[in-house]
Amino acid sequence: MKRIFIIVVLVLIPVIYSFSQVEIIKSDEKVVIDGNKYLLHVVEAGQTLYSICKAYGVEEAVLNEANIGLNSQILIDQIIRIPVIFEVSDDGNKIKYTVKSGDTLYSLCRKHGVTEDEFYALNDNVKPNRGIKVGQEIVFPLRVLDIQTSDVEKDTINYYYHLVEKGETLYGLCRKFEIKQDEIFEANPNLDENTLKVGSLIKIPRKSNVIINDHQNLMDSLAKVGLLLDTTTFVDRSICDSIMWYKQGKSFTISVLLPFDIASNMSNLYSQEARSKGQKFYPVTEKIVSFYSGLLIGLEQYKSADVKINLRVYDVGNDNSILAEMLKTNVLDGSDLIVGPAYRSQVEYFNVNFKDKSVSIILPFVNDSDIVEKFPNNITLRTGNDFVCDKVADYVSKNPQNNYLIIQGHTPDQIKAAMDYKTAIALLTDNIDMQVNTIRFNGNSLVSLKSMISSEKENVFILPFALETATIKIFTELFPIKDHELTLIGPEMLLDYESIDPNYFHKIKFSYFSDLNINYSDTLTRIFVNKYQETFLCAPDEYSFLAMDASKLIVSKLLRHGKGFARCFSCENAVAGLSGEFKYASKPKYANGSFSNTAVYIYELQEDFTFAKVYPQMEIVPLTNDK
Repeated sequence: MKRIFIIVVLVLIPVIYSFSQVEIIKSDEKVVIDGNKYLLHVVEAGQTLYSICKAYGVEEAVLNEANIGLNSQILIDQIIRIPVIFEVSDDGNKIKYTVKSGDTLYSLCRKHGVTEDEFYALNDNVKPNRGIKVGQEIVFPLRVLDIQTSDVEKDTINYYYHLVEKGETLYGLCRKFEIKQDEIFEANPNLDENTLKVGSLIKIPRKSNVIINDHQNLMDSLAKVGLLLDTTTFVDRSICDSIMWYKQGKSFTISVLLPFDIASNMSNLYSQEARSKGQKFYPVTEKIVSFYSGLLIGLEQYKSADVKINLRVYDVGNDNSILAEMLKTNVLDGSDLIVGPAYRSQVEYFNVNFKDKSVSIILPFVNDSDIVEKFPNNITLRTGNDFVCDKVADYVSKNPQNNYLIIQGHTPDQIKAAMDYKTAIALLTDNIDMQVNTIRFNGNSLVSLKSMISSEKENVFILPFALETATIKIFTELFPIKDHELTLIGPEMLLDYESIDPNYFHKIKFSYFSDLNINYSDTLTRIFVNKYQETFLCAPDEYSFLAMDASKLIVSKLLRHGKGFARCFSCENAVAGLSGEFKYASKPKYANGSFSNTAVYIYELQEDFTFAKVYPQMEIVPLTNDK
């Protein structure tokens, strides 16, 4: 056990703060992200999450959905997104609305109870028959009861504020919020007893934190049609309710199993110093340390929360000997979350021999889909290779004008990868007239290359593997071809191969797929980079960003939902992190409780040797002069 370095860090220490009342000046800085409008609030000294919610008239649950990992104890200079549910025009007669992806004029007019003619009369910035555009601001008539309550005066601790939508009834609201009609009338003395007006803002007493869920609605519906409930299996999703913190406890243990390989690195650093060389960790260790450093900064956000995280860190080396000893002596008993191991062989060994099958295992470096197919409760932070295949196929289906050639290698794994890509593309292009073929690479050259390329279409080669020697030969095969348009789509790691002439990438119009989309101009990203540099005196890399996002999303879910948090991934849409927009999903062939990140981006090399994202097309529209 000499090689086991156990570091017990109490990352979160319960601390009680006392704040005097601080006036909050509401922000007027607005952005639109994917059609959702937000105010950006910068936290100042003395401000609390409660006071911010009260100032903006929003519920804490709403802020939690818009800000990953948000806690009741917030940090100075932290930027919080405040969702703009609706805005009232200056004359007080209209609701402002920002068009979102998927909105149609018909559905919006129906929701707000106006005809299209009435809509055009209100919105002279929208031309008839031209349609509405994502990010465009439009207005609808405000049909709100005479409630003299300003945003600052709203009591969001004792009441929900509900905007009535078309089709809603008083009975339905009482059922949804588990409350009696008399209680609603008592909170809203001017409420019409017969009808609810669309757009009316009514107060719902927070009598109960429990809102009836879809599971109960389903049970009631089945009872009405007389089904035998004892023959039907249901998945209880009450664990995914985020209203109640602390129902899973206030103390959690996270065990980190990574190959820091301290002894070997210390010896290597000493040798480099003796030879007066620049001192560096082994390349693998650099990635491990970057991930761990990002994780520490991410966990720091929970320091002032009323919950305690015991972080236990183990140097498990690069084989199974240390893991075997740890499992034999039950060192990991009591863990609520496992992060690591890093190597595939260690991941397989650990899954086979670790007995507590209720603990989720977070894999920062392994993204093989067969791991999540074989073993339960494994979550890959990097996008699984099966989802990469699916997303590349989706990109192909959206660009049917090209001639596609999937490069099939000569090893069993390379042959299977090519087949997987061709199958995935075929499923999405069954009804599309397009060319998709497989071209063999025999280890030295592309077989029948000249006969398979087209002079009339752009020839897009898809390379599913990333062996350096094979890639060099493929590039040298494609580089001399003239009078043909060529593009090669492959893994991002091809750019790391120093043996490939950069001109090859430019001549062949190289594109790469990646699961990361880091926006260094983003305010939150800059804050993280500055914090990382101040702490560790170096710049963060992709694994640092990945760890930060994991700590904000996954650790937050652990604290809210306990060990069974993984099933809640299926309850929500994609979320925006520092490393990009991501969503965890499972496939039917995955083992129970296993998930993979599904984010995939495709970047295309430009004339100036920069890369531009060409997939997916996601529109983020900044607002200007909108106050």
